[in-house]
Amino acid sequence: RRRARAFPHARLVVMSRDTWNPEVDDTSVPLVGEWKYPVDRPSGPVVCSSRVVSVLGVEGLRKQMMRLGAGPDASQTGKPTQNATCFVHYDMWQANDTHQEVWSTRRESEAHQIVFGDASRVHEAFENATMTNEAKRGSQGLKENNETSLQTNRPVPVPVHSKRKHHVGLDACLATMAPGERSLFRIPHQLAYGELGNFSFPSVPPACDLICDLELIGVKSAADEPVARVDMLYEERIERVKKLRLEGNALYRAGDFTSAHSQYEMALSFLTDDMLMQLHGRYLDEANSEKLPAHLNLSACFLHQQRYHECIDQASRALAMDCKNAKAFYRRGRARQVLGQDDDARSDLLNALKNAPGQEDAATLHALRDLETEQVKQARARKRTFGGLFGHENGTDGEESDSAGDAFSDDDDDDEALKIEKMNARQKKATRLAKRDRRVLEAEKKMDDVDEAGGNNEPGVVHPEPFLDNEGVFAKLFRRFGFGGK
Repeated sequence: RRRARAFPHARLVVMSRDTWNPEVDDTSVPLVGEWKYPVDRPSGPVVCSSRVVSVLGVEGLRKQMMRLGAGPDASQTGKPTQNATCFVHYDMWQANDTHQEVWSTRRESEAHQIVFGDASRVHEAFENATMTNEAKRGSQGLKENNETSLQTNRPVPVPVHSKRKHHVGLDACLATMAPGERSLFRIPHQLAYGELGNFSFPSVPPACDLICDLELIGVKSAADEPVARVDMLYEERIERVKKLRLEGNALYRAGDFTSAHSQYEMALSFLTDDMLMQLHGRYLDEANSEKLPAHLNLSACFLHQQRYHECIDQASRALAMDCKNAKAFYRRGRARQVLGQDDDARSDLLNALKNAPGQEDAATLHALRDLETEQVKQARARKRTFGGLFGHENGTDGEESDSAGDAFSDDDDDDEALKIEKMNARQKKATRLAKRDRRVLEAEKKMDDVDEAGGNNEPGVVHPEPFLDNEGVFAKLFRRFGFGGK
């Protein structure tokens, strides 16, 4: 079943088929190129025009860089070290004609935590012990069922869980990545589900290579994350979420949206659906009060990064938790407006206005005005193009013209009193417009600010008061034409 992607496609460009399938280790191909989801395969796997690089020391592993590393830990720790906790998003498909999905963390917006090297260590110990026992059994000519054989064989360690066999391949991929990097890998079946494949979930046929779109969100050393998520108590998880969220808020207010996005993603990785299903009462309320602002703040980060599809996805997840959240409606509406989804954008902005304090917000009204103005401009352009073929259209463009605030024409007038009155009217109009612009900026700043858990402000942080337009000029104007309000 095809599913809609929750993250943006790369910029679509006209390229030949060969460009999307470059030769291995061809140095004439750019190291970082374009990537996209094919039209005939909207659910993936992605195709990439970046250089295909053979990973040294790992036979059959191929890599294409989709985005260079730019995360908060990139300059500090570089590539993951042994036993470090890696926060990752990945989509994985079978590398065959079916392109069937094997795994996806992006669909549920739950970043996974992988202890770097753990799966490889378990897999290597299991393989070595198995080979040792087989060698001893063969050299001594022992039968498997007699007592001597049982005394000779060494205990075989527990193998990697069937659902996580691909983590061995992910270890090999992560060893080549820096925080913030996103790359496309072809993982050989020896590093995944082997010659036998996997019958149950995930279903993988025998000897099937995998294609993996892997993003390394962030890395925490073993000292920073001494306890694995699965072994954490509820209180430990919530404290970790709060710490990461506050760090993300500080980075966001400093203008580092990429690093802030990484912190919010890492915070959400502790609030998994499996954990939330086991909570009730005040514990569930507390967890949701942390999860909601994380989704809202992620949508704000993506809006600044011009990753509009991802902004829409995160705002939608926030609205699934709070169906009357004005900020979520506003951010989703702005993203849809940029993507040209005018009807959906208008619906979101009207809902944002409806759920704003007092049903009035200058930022939302300004966005609605921009949306209507753009549509009127398009109508005027059509009128100029086709003339009177399709009838006359209203030529108003929704913007305040210079003559709108003037009670006088621009004809020459010798009456000095009229000139003075005309000048005063223009000054009043300029003052009114400047006041409106200040209100819009204040409201946009409020809509753009990060959200706190439970709506509480952090100590030492002063947040602007909710904007209320006492005069109600904008609201009255839009209500007059049927936009928003009662």
